[in-house]
Amino acid sequence: MRRALCALLLIAGLGLWGCGTPEDLPVVRLDQLDPTLAAGYGGITPRPVLKVGLSTMMSPRASLLRYGPMLDYLNSRLERNVEVVLGRSQTEMLDLLRTGGVHIAFVGSLAYVRGEEEFGLSALAVPVYSDEPTHRSLILVRRYSGLEEFAHLKGHTFAYTDPVSVTGRLYPEALILGLDESVDRFFDRTIFTISDDKAIQALDQGLVDGAAVNSIMYGQAAARDPDLDRRLRVIASSEPLGAPPVVVSPHVGSQLAAQLQSVFLAMGEDEEGQAVLQSLSVDRFVSPDPAWYDPIRQMADQVEAGR
Repeated sequence: MRRALCALLLIAGLGLWGCGTPEDLPVVRLDQLDPTLAAGYGGITPRPVLKVGLSTMMSPRASLLRYGPMLDYLNSRLERNVEVVLGRSQTEMLDLLRTGGVHIAFVGSLAYVRGEEEFGLSALAVPVYSDEPTHRSLILVRRYSGLEEFAHLKGHTFAYTDPVSVTGRLYPEALILGLDESVDRFFDRTIFTISDDKAIQALDQGLVDGAAVNSIMYGQAAARDPDLDRRLRVIASSEPLGAPPVVVSPHVGSQLAAQLQSVFLAMGEDEEGQAVLQSLSVDRFVSPDPAWYDPIRQMADQVEAGR
């Protein structure tokens, strides 16, 4: 049953994307796909709703395909009807978390840091990839472009991902300031792709000369396309940065927040949870350590002071 629901979720979600507005975001409801989910045991008591926000470093289609098993798992473990809200940017998802429009969300590391500072956003759990709860920003160019280091990108075209992204914007801006250059005048032209997969695609297709992406997303893209590393190459890499966490809105009560955290931290203890982790290419989820995000806070302060 849950596998079938997951497939229906993906179909519905892909059809909804692009038809909403900032005030009317696409929402996917599992209980509308199968009415039996709207009731509790015996079909009498309606189940409460859990609104999950997806604003990842991937395209909407890729996000739904990637997180479908996770959403299905939450639906079954929490005995709540899952509503998936598809945010178009990190900023949009932060607004939803701020107002309680979503209960939990998968956001970027910089979005978490900003939300924590601005309205008390909390991290529930952090994914561990290859035994590390961190990721890096990678500066990519085409392999035979003749661009050997970041400074060579001056006067060229460049792809950022999201305006609120440490890997897709903040790190390259810190590099520019480190060269005593102006962020606004360093590149000839810049674009925002919103997702890492589209930034990689724009570079690979020659639409831009360089791009900044999340190392985890690039690694997964290279695993899907083994030739990618022969077409693109890394010319700069940041220090380890805290991985994008699962966050909880300050409007969520402490009891539900604790229950949600327990589900993520214990995910590897059952067969279904292990399958979910495998679908995400995640080793496990762990409790957040604020120190993992200190380099992001420092980088943000540096860029803000240099503007």
